[in-house]
Amino acid sequence: MSSKPNLLIVGNFNRKDYLDLFKGSQNYFDFFFLEFAAPQEIQNSYYQTYGKAIFWGDFKTADDLLQLIKPQKVIFFFIESYYHVVLNLACKVAGISTYHLDHGLRDININTRLETYFIQQKGTPVHVKQVQKLKQLLPRLRARLFLHNSVERLPPPEAAFFRHFYKVRSAKHYLATFKAINSPLRVADAYIAFSPKVYEVHQQQDFLPPGKVVHFTGFLSYDHLADIRPAATARKQILFIDQGLTTRCILGWTPERYRLFIAAFTNICLSFGYDLYVKPHPIQPKQEVDCWADRPNVHLINDKELTAILPETPLIIGFFSTYLLPLMALPHTTVLTLENHPVGKLDVSKSFIEAGVAKPIYDLEELHDILPNIASLHEQQLPNKAKFTEEWLYKFDGKSGERLRDILLRNEL
Repeated sequence: MSSKPNLLIVGNFNRKDYLDLFKGSQNYFDFFFLEFAAPQEIQNSYYQTYGKAIFWGDFKTADDLLQLIKPQKVIFFFIESYYHVVLNLACKVAGISTYHLDHGLRDININTRLETYFIQQKGTPVHVKQVQKLKQLLPRLRARLFLHNSVERLPPPEAAFFRHFYKVRSAKHYLATFKAINSPLRVADAYIAFSPKVYEVHQQQDFLPPGKVVHFTGFLSYDHLADIRPAATARKQILFIDQGLTTRCILGWTPERYRLFIAAFTNICLSFGYDLYVKPHPIQPKQEVDCWADRPNVHLINDKELTAILPETPLIIGFFSTYLLPLMALPHTTVLTLENHPVGKLDVSKSFIEAGVAKPIYDLEELHDILPNIASLHEQQLPNKAKFTEEWLYKFDGKSGERLRDILLRNEL
């Protein structure tokens, strides 16, 4: 029998990048992963590298789940579905500490000023919806029974709260629900945030009090980039960070607009003699990634290959992305953020533009003037990187995973 404490992780464990947040904690806990009704919704087996999967439909109630798994702590990537909320309530009743763990970029500019642009547009294909659909009839029925029985087992105050949440959430998007329901019963006991700037969004959207427990780790996915040093000679190459905007059906991006963008962008880069290394977003399906494949100067790369080419890569271009933050912090990089969204000029990357570590591009034709003058643009961005790193990355020292491990090993919140 293992002597390690059990951790229950609630969120989309099909995402390798989500799972690898726990790389620094891997040998210290027994992990259980929960998000789906049944095994049919699992898309790959990578989660087995870390632990075991469990399913809503396997248990009669949230109490039964907690008594069987006996988690020392429960970590949520988000608390927005009925299942998340009822489990969070059951944990509070049982005295099990709950945490909200950051899993991507949160920005006041994006998540408040532009939040309506980031709600998926109607007609979004089922395969790209953020909240997983329950695909099988029997698992759906079992999961719904789990939900019903769990609410019946809650004490009256928590049960009344859940029914109120259910009524509101049934009629509203999750962001509107958060605004309508301001209660500590809806949120985790403590927050684990990447940085102070990222945490500001949780404070506003979750209406957190000033004394809420929060721990900062730095960006857990990018510890391996902290030791990157520039090569003696830079190559004439651009790293492009994609963001899956077409897959998400946001900001007006459609498959046709995306194909036109790729053609124009790659042609300009080629005309200036640049090789283009493209890092797709994890959610992008193969047919979308393949749009890049037949371009003469394009190399599709993964995370490992990105790390390998980074020392020799002076120029980074991308739509807003969590991945851009550590790349902006590196001393040898110059960053351009694409603001050429079909819905219009929004300055999605406003926070980073104002921080002086990114230059916005509103029309690809601007690249004709910018690409010959990257050295002078780098001189403008370099002095701003230290302050940006402190505010947005907390600490860029390669030890974020260790900080998360130490937080989770603590007996107190």
